[in-house]
This record gives sequence, structure tokens and C-alpha cells, in this order.
Amino acid sequence: MLVVNDQNYLSVLGRENTPANAEPQQKVHRQYCHRQLHGHALIELALIIVLMVVMSMLGANIGIVALATSINDSACRDAARAAAQASNSAVALGLAQAAIRAHGADGYYVTQPTINTGAFVYQDYAGNPPPNTSPYVSVTTSSTVRIPAPIMFWGAKFGSNGTISFSRSYVFPIVKSQLYLQ
Repeated sequence: MLVVNDQNYLSVLGRENTPANAEPQQKVHRQYCHRQLHGHALIELALIIVLMVVMSMLGANIGIVALATSINDSACRDAARAAAQASNSAVALGLAQAAIRAHGADGYYVTQPTINTGAFVYQDYAGNPPPNTSPYVSVTTSSTVRIPAPIMFWGAKFGSNGTISFSRSYVFPIVKSQLYLQ
């Protein structure tokens, strides 16, 4: 019959198995089990630390990418909104570039957004838009992000020095044009 006494040692039929009066073979077995449990704990701790380091690096990457996307998106939106206030293409481009300078980035991880002047469209139809068409301005911005710890997950491909480029386009109606009612 097994009974647990006050010292949390097993008693077998009234005979206590305390460490003081345990047989030598039982002492060796207890020491081996104690060392084995500590060895398993160290292995588990090492695996968890490696997993936590990888997850922390992945979290830093996602955070930097989210920050860069947000900066580029808001810069493009504000540049298109500013360009829509202009009366001609040259003024619109200048207003868009002025608006984009307000969206600063650190320059190392996230570069300052830039306007792609080749994709900049200011279409006012020379003051006479076709029916059911509005004059518009289209602005495309881009920025480059340096990933802090480039980890190759899900087929990710990075440029030189672990960089990714983002671009964003917005189209706004031109508000400083004449409205022709028929």
C-alpha cells in the first residue's frame, strides 16, 4: 500500500523512504532523474529562446514595413490633394512636391517618398472636359525600405542590402477648374 506522508515521501507499508535512510540504488536513481529533468528544461529553454529571437526579428520587419507603407500612402494622398488645388501642371507638380516634403522618414530604414514625375498626370482637358468626365490629377509616389533582419519567409525577395520598394498612386479631381453647365 502506498501512502504519502507529511514530508511528501512515499511510505511503503509503514517503512519510510526518506533520502537519509534510502538505499544507495534509490539515491542514484533520484539524482539521475533530477539531472535528467534539468537537462530537458535547458533544451526546452534553448529552443524557446531561438524561437523568440526569430519571432522578434520577424516582428521588427513587419513593423518597419507597416511604417513605410503608412508614410508612403499618406504622402501620396497629400501630394495628390495638393496638386488638385493647382490651376496648371507645373504648379500642380510643385505643390505635390511641397506636400511630400512634409512626410519625413528616418532615411536609413525608410527613405523619403519621392514623386514619379513620369507617371504624374494633370489632365484638365484644356478647360473643356468631355461629357461625363472630370478633370483629374494622378500622383504616384515611391519609397524604399531597408529590412532590419531580412528573413526569407514565404518566398520574399529583397533588393540589394535587404531593401523593398513600395509605390502608391492616387487620383483626385481638379478643384480649380471651371465648371461648364449645359
